[in-house]
Amino acid sequence: MGVATKASGWRARIVVLGVVCGAVAVVAGCGGVDQPAPPRLTPAEEQAAKGAVFAYRTDAELAVVRGGETVRAPGSFGYSSAAVAFTRDGHYAFAVESGSKTLVAVGVRDRSVTRIPCDCANAVALRGSVVGWWREPGEIMSMDLAGSEPAAPEREIVLPDSPSPLTGGGWGGAELVAATDEFVLLARVESRGLWWEKSHLYAIGSDVILPLGRVPGIDAGLSAAAGPDGHTFVLAGATARSATCGSGNVATIDAANNGVLAMPTLPGECSAAYNPRWSADGSITIATRKWSDLAGAPSTVDRMQLAAQGWAPVGEYPVVDMLPRKQAQEPMLEVVAGEPTDARGTPHGVLVVHQGEDSAEVATQVVSLGSPTATG
Repeated sequence: MGVATKASGWRARIVVLGVVCGAVAVVAGCGGVDQPAPPRLTPAEEQAAKGAVFAYRTDAELAVVRGGETVRAPGSFGYSSAAVAFTRDGHYAFAVESGSKTLVAVGVRDRSVTRIPCDCANAVALRGSVVGWWREPGEIMSMDLAGSEPAAPEREIVLPDSPSPLTGGGWGGAELVAATDEFVLLARVESRGLWWEKSHLYAIGSDVILPLGRVPGIDAGLSAAAGPDGHTFVLAGATARSATCGSGNVATIDAANNGVLAMPTLPGECSAAYNPRWSADGSITIATRKWSDLAGAPSTVDRMQLAAQGWAPVGEYPVVDMLPRKQAQEPMLEVVAGEPTDARGTPHGVLVVHQGEDSAEVATQVVSLGSPTATG
């Protein structure tokens, strides 16, 4: 794979880092929770495993890195470009297989691999080690990844009418797209089939269901992330002009009062925005793709940050994904973009870990990253 770099960039400083030296492969079983449970780590193993925690995903595996150890779970994630998620307590990383609609989870501490047939397109972290997803016709399902009980309905939901009228389509599926302590955000899709769709949002609280309706400019491919205040979310998506071209858009929505703040539209003839992140310091970043509306036209990818004059690249060279340092001693992670891909293809890149003045290539064909907000 060709990688765009500068002479003074990360390739000039490649070394082997201790943070990514070891590797332990764990193969997932078929079906529900794997039994028997993996043995508890000894104090020596706990000490050896200490270090920065992050996860990455390719088309064919979900991997969790902790200190000098990597735990790998094979999976068929296909075309999905979704970010890797962590439970609220930081003890499990998870992603959903796009074909089988199976949730794959990897334990950070116990190195367990769990496969849960969820019949879902997405799952979110609800609390502790509990994850949740939507099941038609109207249930929030949940499962505690640290427990031994199977997935079970947590709440039955009857969605009220959307305040945004239908525009010629019919109701398709729905999915949970983000969650905080106060609200679970659900997107219900209105569709005519093929590429045409409109997303209608609902904020589900402990004792209320708030129909938020549609957000202008964010119709197809909606993804979301929670903001620091617990009731505001950042949304990314696109408005399609045809089967091959649309414009990527980003906005925030306050679930408490349905207040929407639109952000600058991405430049370019055709564009897409996805995988938003809203950091504790208030910064908002998104993954982007841009292309020309011509048959066979390639797309360029980069991660962008909201700045005073619009969207600006997060780094010196294009990246598929990037996780900044949360603390000075932690590594910075980048998935460096390769050559432009087909406009319909899923972007991939080389995962590079920067630790101090040193950098190391960890994996290739990486699609997305994730890190816990708390490691326990």
